[in-house]
Amino acid sequence: MKKQRRQTTEESMEVSTDAAISFAGESDVCQQLLDRYGKSAAPQHRHLCATAAATRSIIQAESLPLIPLSYFAATIDALSDTSRITHDADAVSALSSFLAIVLPLVPEKSIATSKAAEATEIVIELMESPCEGLPVSSVRALVKCLGVLLEFCDLDDWESVKSGFQTLMKYSIDKRPKVRKCAQDCVVKVFKSFQSPVKKRASKLVLKSLKTYMPLAVKTVASRSADESKDDSLSKCEHLEVLHMLNLLKFLVPYLPSKVISKAVVELQKAISVRFSALTRHTFDVMEEILRFLEVGSTIPDIVKIVATLASYISVRQNPVDTIFSASALLVNFLTKFQIGDSNKWNSHYSLVTGSITGRFISLLDMIIFFDYLMMGTMKSLLTSEATATKASIIIKEMINDHIDVDILSSSKMMLADENYVDSKESRILKSLCDMLLKVLSTNRGIPNEHTLAVISVLFLKLGKSSHIYMGSILLKLASFMTVASGNTSDVKHLQECLGSAVIAMGPEKLLEAIPITLDANLTCSNIWLIPILKDYVAGSSLGFFIECIVPLADSFQEACQKVKMSVIREELQAHARGCWELLPAFCRYPHDMHQNFQSLAKLLISCLRKDSFMLETVALALQHLVKQNRSVLSADQGDVEVSKLPKTSYSKKTATRNIKALASCSEELLQAFTKLLVKVPLEKHAFLKDTIECLALITDSSAITKIFLSSLKRLKLNVSVDKVIDDKSSTNKNANRCLILELASSVVGAASLDLIDLIYNFIRQSLQEEDDNIQSESYATLYKILEKSSGFCSSRFEELVELLLGFKSPAYVTSLRWRFSCFRTLLIHSIERTSDGENTHGFRMLNEIIVTLKDSKEESRKVAYDILLGMSSSLQKTSSSPDKGPYYEFISMIMGYLSGSSPHIKSGAVSALSLVIYNDSKICNSMPDLVPSILELLHSKAIEVIKAVLGFLKVLVLSLQVRDLQNFMSDILSGLLPWSSVSRHHFKSKVTVILEIIMRKCGSASVKSLVPEKYRDFVKNVLENRQGKTSSQEAVTTKTEAENSDTTPKSRQKKIPKAAGSITSNNNERSTEPRKRKRDDKRSSYKPRKFAPAGNTVDRKKEVKHSGKRKIANFKSDNSGGKRRKQWTKKNTRV
Repeated sequence: MKKQRRQTTEESMEVSTDAAISFAGESDVCQQLLDRYGKSAAPQHRHLCATAAATRSIIQAESLPLIPLSYFAATIDALSDTSRITHDADAVSALSSFLAIVLPLVPEKSIATSKAAEATEIVIELMESPCEGLPVSSVRALVKCLGVLLEFCDLDDWESVKSGFQTLMKYSIDKRPKVRKCAQDCVVKVFKSFQSPVKKRASKLVLKSLKTYMPLAVKTVASRSADESKDDSLSKCEHLEVLHMLNLLKFLVPYLPSKVISKAVVELQKAISVRFSALTRHTFDVMEEILRFLEVGSTIPDIVKIVATLASYISVRQNPVDTIFSASALLVNFLTKFQIGDSNKWNSHYSLVTGSITGRFISLLDMIIFFDYLMMGTMKSLLTSEATATKASIIIKEMINDHIDVDILSSSKMMLADENYVDSKESRILKSLCDMLLKVLSTNRGIPNEHTLAVISVLFLKLGKSSHIYMGSILLKLASFMTVASGNTSDVKHLQECLGSAVIAMGPEKLLEAIPITLDANLTCSNIWLIPILKDYVAGSSLGFFIECIVPLADSFQEACQKVKMSVIREELQAHARGCWELLPAFCRYPHDMHQNFQSLAKLLISCLRKDSFMLETVALALQHLVKQNRSVLSADQGDVEVSKLPKTSYSKKTATRNIKALASCSEELLQAFTKLLVKVPLEKHAFLKDTIECLALITDSSAITKIFLSSLKRLKLNVSVDKVIDDKSSTNKNANRCLILELASSVVGAASLDLIDLIYNFIRQSLQEEDDNIQSESYATLYKILEKSSGFCSSRFEELVELLLGFKSPAYVTSLRWRFSCFRTLLIHSIERTSDGENTHGFRMLNEIIVTLKDSKEESRKVAYDILLGMSSSLQKTSSSPDKGPYYEFISMIMGYLSGSSPHIKSGAVSALSLVIYNDSKICNSMPDLVPSILELLHSKAIEVIKAVLGFLKVLVLSLQVRDLQNFMSDILSGLLPWSSVSRHHFKSKVTVILEIIMRKCGSASVKSLVPEKYRDFVKNVLENRQGKTSSQEAVTTKTEAENSDTTPKSRQKKIPKAAGSITSNNNERSTEPRKRKRDDKRSSYKPRKFAPAGNTVDRKKEVKHSGKRKIANFKSDNSGGKRRKQWTKKNTRV
């Protein structure tokens, strides 16, 4: 209990010392201490407060300002007297703790370098001859003070900082952990501050200290073996000092000169032996850090000896597994960075590393097989330990990627003559690696773990087409695992990914040659598990191979199916046949022989479409792949047509042009076939059919498209004239046929001629008059496609299009409304761009309907309106060249125009729309300074609906604005907001409270209170008290610091839409917003607005020291008349 109380006292004192990070330099430090610890009964707190109060009395008696610099001068003077006159441990402890609090608050460059050096000597004197009974926390405080004081010294003069730096180095290996950690932090911080000449001298001192401890390191290595690694001698003080010195060196490596690092490596080599010792892990860690920062081409003496030592260490199986991997990683890094010796030496080291690691696989596997039941829970092997297996996998993969040269292998003369010749030097090394991996696989009684498979995958991909020569046996072994595998476990998934790498590397032709998919006479299917793997991983293959090998295989399954009577076997064979055909899209991913074999494939596909409806989706997807891939090359738009797990593949423009010609030669016939299928297939299959028709139309002549469209009209017995549509059929199928034509029209309009577009437009005009929701939806969708694809049509018939749309009532059907508003969006953007300086009557009429819909009673309709406004805002924002002019500015101005409307309904709708704009782009408040005042003016309205909307807007505003921008608007916001704090109806008071709390959190309560009129101060005081009751008292930091931290780290806060203004959901990669319902509606609705994350409370206390330390504070002025010695600690001239 006594020890626990002593530790509690120590920790409490350390908290007091570290609390400097939460003290403000601009306020009286003594008063802050008394406020915090004045009521504490702890002795150390009472001593600290007494010291602070006494120091303040001395400063006040001399009529000096109560600033950190004054406290520093008085405290260091008291410490000096204490060290000379008495060695009172309590006094020294309190003074050192108080100095550690005050010093970080002293502004930069406020202490003269000469006085800083004098203060440094006082602290060093206390540290060199400490008082008896001085607690660890006080020693730590003195170390911290020394580190801060050195930063005030002349960092260009080594003599000025030498003694202080040496003292910090000494305490960096102290046996007390907290003192040591503090000293090491100070050493690193001070070392970083040194200028070049001083840094050079300091680096030599670090190297000298390392050399001092190396004899102890050599002694430790010589007396330690792997079996004795837990000897009691590990705890000896001198051995621990070696470890602490190594840790310090590790921290300093990034800042040491290259020459010093090179010499340090030579010293570290002495701490490595063939056997494991207590220093091995620490030495490896330091070397790893050195290699991270050492430049390629640097010279290190005895580098070959270091490499040989590491290689020998790897070869000793008794060494711990994790250290073997560390040594292997170091060896690979040394070989890579310094290219040691000739290729023969490198090859021998390479074989040693791979042999040691894979040998570790095998030996540990044997242990598992024979002793698992005895060793479970105590044995950590490579195959069961995630950490060691991961390290082994990383090392081997890096060596494969960095050091296997496929070009040398493939350029071998013997290899060119005989691809199975593997007798070259490079081939032998590679074959050795493959043999080792095969042994690892052979020792497995189940599927290998993911790390083994990851190494094999990398090797497959590295060797590419040559992999079938070296890895044929590995491939067969993997196939044997897959044959007996069952289920969809993670192990099976990793195995499939590994086999997928084989597909990518050697291609489906070579792989199926080694592992063929066959159907035996007894109807037994072998290797059918390959089909899903081929489906995911085939790319850049051959259409000819698909036609000649895969199609006959599918036909064989289909033929066997017809001979079988048992339904179960028949269904299984049919599934295999479908699986073979489903490989078509995979073989259509960048086939290398497309221009040669597409016509043959097209004839085959057309005949299959007429017979087998199950192939429709597969064929459609395959054709889309072929068209999109080649068009993306020619249009310089690569698109997203690749499967993410496949390597990036593409065509040259010359190849893509030839492929497009091959596609175009068959496109009319294919388009005709898919158009006929659109009428026959069920509605749920129309989506991918329409996508395919659209792709084929893009490569088909426009006259052929017109011909196909007219033939479809004729087939469905629909005749189109300029004024009307004549329907020859009964009304039973009228709507269905009209929808089919509209679907076809929306698919081909992107490649249609102007005459055909006119024909489709006339068809749309008449279709919009129908009352059927589906017809209206398809009509609006097709019209939107015309507006998007044909800008000329939109320009030439703009007024006619606007009158057409506004002539129809806004539909109740949400899908129709969405397509209608999409048309409005295109037309609105066009109207803004073409009438940027004139009156945009047509634009206001369309915008009016969207804004009115924001206040619609239906949630879905409001959501559509928010989506459209958000889409328009984002589109115009991207096209505007400057923030204060252009289409985006005009769009916002149009919405603001509705703020002066006569109807509260339209006013509140406009405010809701502007809330969305602010959420999406808060900077618009600065570029349009009238925006916020115009909305605040509405707070004088008597319409409840408008007030609610404005309060919602203000909540979005204060959450979205940066702190500096919010401060500019704070006065206006408060003057408009506070009068509503007395109105409890409609929850106005609670909404005002929430907004006020957000402002206080971001800008600080002091800045808010300074702007509040007298009549509202009680309300603001209550809000502040309630807020403080919700948070910890430790969060009471200076408001200015909060504002600076909030403003400088805007990305640390995530903007979220408030409940009062709306909600945001994701739809088609766009954010959409929706206004809030009344409270009673929210309870019934499943659509819940997102909550705001608190902003501004995540201030980093450590960052506050930096800010407070740099604030402008009046400094001491020197006393030229020979005043008291305390005044001499400051400069003669006031510094900022």
